[in-house]
Amino acid sequence: MKFAPACVAAVITSLLAAPAGAQVPSPTGNVYGTALDEQGSPIAAATATLAGPDASRTTTTGTHGDFRFLALAPGSYALELSRSGLRSVKRGIEVQLGRSAVVEMTMSVAGAEEAVTVRSETPAFDTREVVTGAVYGAQELRDVPTVRDVGAILRQVPGVLLDNTDTGSVETGNAHGAARPAFVGKGAPANQNTFSLEGTSISIDGLSPVLLDFDSLESISVWTGGSDPSLPSPGATVNLVTKRGTNQVAGSARALYADGSQWDYGLEAGGPLWKDRVWIWGAAASNSYLGQTFFLPSGEPTRSQETDRYFNAKLTAQPAPANTLTLAFLDFQRSVDGRGANPQRSEPTTQDVHWPGASYKIEDSQVLSEKLFATLSFASVTVHRTATPKGGLAEQADFDADYVWQHSYTSEYTERPQRDAGITASAFFDTGALRHELKFGFGYRHAHIESASSWPGDALVGYAAPQPAQAAVTRAMNAKLEDNFYDTYLSDTIQLADLTVNLGARFDYQQSRNLPSSVPANPAFPELLPAVRYGGDSGYPITWRSVEPRIGVTWAVGADRRTLLRASYARFADELGTDVAFVNAFPGIAQLYYNWNDANGNGRVEPSEINLGQLVSWSYVDPNNPGSATPVNALAAGLKAPTTDEFIVGIDRQISPDLSASLAYTYRRRQGTLFSPLIGTTRASYAYEGNASGTVRDPATGFVLEFSEPYYELTTKPVPDGSVLQNRPDTTQTYGGFQLQVLKSFSDNWMLRVAFAYNDSRQQVGAGGIIDPNNVIPGVNTSGPLVDGGIECQQGLQDCLNAKWQFNVSGAVRLPFGIQAGVNFFGRQGFPIIYFVQAETNDTAGSAPLLQIGSPTAYRTPNVYQLDLQLTRDFLFGSRVTVTPSIACFNLIGSRTVLARDGFVGDYDLMNLPNSPAFNPNTGEGGSFNAVIEAMSGRTIRGGVRISF
Repeated sequence: MKFAPACVAAVITSLLAAPAGAQVPSPTGNVYGTALDEQGSPIAAATATLAGPDASRTTTTGTHGDFRFLALAPGSYALELSRSGLRSVKRGIEVQLGRSAVVEMTMSVAGAEEAVTVRSETPAFDTREVVTGAVYGAQELRDVPTVRDVGAILRQVPGVLLDNTDTGSVETGNAHGAARPAFVGKGAPANQNTFSLEGTSISIDGLSPVLLDFDSLESISVWTGGSDPSLPSPGATVNLVTKRGTNQVAGSARALYADGSQWDYGLEAGGPLWKDRVWIWGAAASNSYLGQTFFLPSGEPTRSQETDRYFNAKLTAQPAPANTLTLAFLDFQRSVDGRGANPQRSEPTTQDVHWPGASYKIEDSQVLSEKLFATLSFASVTVHRTATPKGGLAEQADFDADYVWQHSYTSEYTERPQRDAGITASAFFDTGALRHELKFGFGYRHAHIESASSWPGDALVGYAAPQPAQAAVTRAMNAKLEDNFYDTYLSDTIQLADLTVNLGARFDYQQSRNLPSSVPANPAFPELLPAVRYGGDSGYPITWRSVEPRIGVTWAVGADRRTLLRASYARFADELGTDVAFVNAFPGIAQLYYNWNDANGNGRVEPSEINLGQLVSWSYVDPNNPGSATPVNALAAGLKAPTTDEFIVGIDRQISPDLSASLAYTYRRRQGTLFSPLIGTTRASYAYEGNASGTVRDPATGFVLEFSEPYYELTTKPVPDGSVLQNRPDTTQTYGGFQLQVLKSFSDNWMLRVAFAYNDSRQQVGAGGIIDPNNVIPGVNTSGPLVDGGIECQQGLQDCLNAKWQFNVSGAVRLPFGIQAGVNFFGRQGFPIIYFVQAETNDTAGSAPLLQIGSPTAYRTPNVYQLDLQLTRDFLFGSRVTVTPSIACFNLIGSRTVLARDGFVGDYDLMNLPNSPAFNPNTGEGGSFNAVIEAMSGRTIRGGVRISF
């Protein structure tokens, strides 16, 4: 107990020394060891020396024979134990990102023999580990064929579902400019994923603001759950760690080419500036990618072109034997030629994206004593994004009678700088027979977010469909806000013989507010939508405080302790994103909709053609006071962070020193999800109007769909001007699934990873959770299978993620004649095709809900299978230079599997024009019902050469 004062002192020092950074799993790994004699008794006062790619580290064993090395960069290390009178023992160890290598080493009485060297092997399971997920090291990233993008790694993780297949190309963006593809982990919402770079959280709304060249990565870990209190949210946590310099000058240069214009080239190198003290590493690269295959309204296949340029560097130093300093820098430029869209976007309405950014980090780790360790870090991310329509900013945009956007589209600007600082510490002590590892951390992160968007030309927009035609008078969006994140956690890992218990809790304090901003008047109708200046929030209207207990138990079974039984419970609170923008004065583009008669038939809105005497509907503006800076939306009193309760049970078995298997079952229950009904409305505010019914046939495939879906009109008068954001009552979401992994680390010239998952995501909605009874996509009022995929899914663009099963088999083997083969075989159930009909309610709010037809999983695309193969051969020139030509074939089986179809069946309106049918199907000339939106790219060859030194 003599260590307790030191622990308290460290906590106080941490609080006074610096603000804290948003806590995420560590970007490093650890080594925990025990020195034993030949009778199995602990050996105290032995010297443990760990030699790695940089300076050596030394410590001594305690009374239990225990020793540890913390915060180690992933890589290969050599461990040696020595003590006078005993024979020295050596062992090779692989340290993995976010994991602990646990070793037991036996020392015998000294004799004439030399020191015993034990071959490098996978250490025993760590009984401290309380997470599920996967870790991918440098060798696996290099030798297994992928499209060299983080998304290609994410799809291999059991329980993670990705929105694309990355077939020989990279689609790192989506409609909202995410730097990573949309994905979900174990049923958690996509906006709750977390990206961290070098151990620092960098994501807002589940999106990564930065891009990294694949060759700069040393390791990637993806955690999908568990009781580790550093896990910040219920989504998947993706930790990216770049390479670093070592005592040996080393590096590589590459040039790869695939699919016509797909160039990928770069250079990375590192080495010592001062041997055993200071090391440097840097990289520069340029990648030119073709995106996934999409189809224009004409049916023409098209792929977006993306060019990314990177420069990053890392300086590491050991100013003193017990201190490690790291400086990291990243600069990137992303440019996207926005070809490739969906059936509602012609090419002039697609956007060209320019996205520059940079990140900086400084981290200092100090071994305060053999039993006390601390790390202090500061980080900064600066990024902005500009999206410009190909049609230009002078051209007016319109939505034609065939439901296709023409001529131009919105322009967008986003800026998201972040600042982060933090401190973590670990202390070790004993209480009788119990051994403790006390971990604590404090974090602070500040995010400033700006988002602006406007329609081009005179800011008038024509909607020729559905009939009657309407014109929108618009005013720009300009939302500015800030988020503050404070977190702290404390956990105690208690070990007693073969039993390990992790007790911990995390406290998150989050706050968000809107900042001052202004918008100009509509140039054509300044009297309808005048210029407005908004003063922002005086306080923080969203403030969330959450206490999240975390408990984990592991039990090592059997005399060899190579079978582990695991169980854990964890509560997660959602992480704030841009939620407060909901009550911004300009949360979206303000629009006033009027009936429009295109008198000259030119498809353009002329001011004289608008019937200003008939306001049909509106959005993001108070039509009775359009010059007001008062937000039209509101927050419910007592708004809380949604919570997820998670239970995991599992078993791990180390079959041999280099072969292990794990099986886990996860159950999750999510409550307090957010939704936004109209202000002042209840279920009684809606009246049944009829059933949107009809039959629609796809002439290309012969597929026939009959439907009859009830729809409801709003009866409240006057119509509320806005909505209220609140926790949805009487509603839960659940996930139950198995995750299986088998891992064979590289030995005897081969390695293998097998992953399989069964996923069952469901939603339960009671009567108390329904205000607007219209079951809009993706089935917001339906109890049953749950799909996710962000706003694209909600708008019927079919990025709806739900697959009951998925698998991935990957590996590499050295063949005769020095050839090395890598293989990756992926498969999953096809994603849902959600069919929907737009129902015109003709109520005073102008409601036109997109009604889901049937169950969200009633129809699916075909199952997806993809086989990738890579062959390489090393040629050594001299003693240091290796030239490695390579050839890879993606989608070796040549599948053109359909990945998404247009689910829009058409419009339904009982009060349509005289002599017109109530149902106007989305078929015939210009119709796109059931048309292929996206398909797997065909067989793709990538060839090139790498020079290593």
